[in-house]
Amino acid sequence: MQKLTIATFFWYIFPVLLLFVSSIIIKKMSLERKYGIKAPDIATPFLLVGIHYLSKMTFDESFLPYTLLIVLLVSMLIAVFQAYQFKEIKYKRYLKMVWRIVFLITLLIYFLLIIASIILYLN
Repeated sequence: MQKLTIATFFWYIFPVLLLFVSSIIIKKMSLERKYGIKAPDIATPFLLVGIHYLSKMTFDESFLPYTLLIVLLVSMLIAVFQAYQFKEIKYKRYLKMVWRIVFLITLLIYFLLIIASIILYLN
């Protein structure tokens, strides 16, 4: 049975804190105006680290390799879609789209891990 510890609780609130802190950093350094960087762009690598630690604490196995495989498959699908739709791949548009979709995938997997962790704690 899994125990609810302070570390587990930290990983539960980690995405909210991460998005809050990264949005403050973006505003203080005015990165959005200069480079077009938004809070999810900074939060994505940290969410990948969070997926590793939360899955390791919950299931004693890291889901990071599976997450990276999903990300690679989705990025290939985006490349095929852009090549078919626009008859060319503009790298700036491609990388921006992939990075934002990676954020959505990591956030979804992270919240699924939180739900699984809570369910295992309650059982």
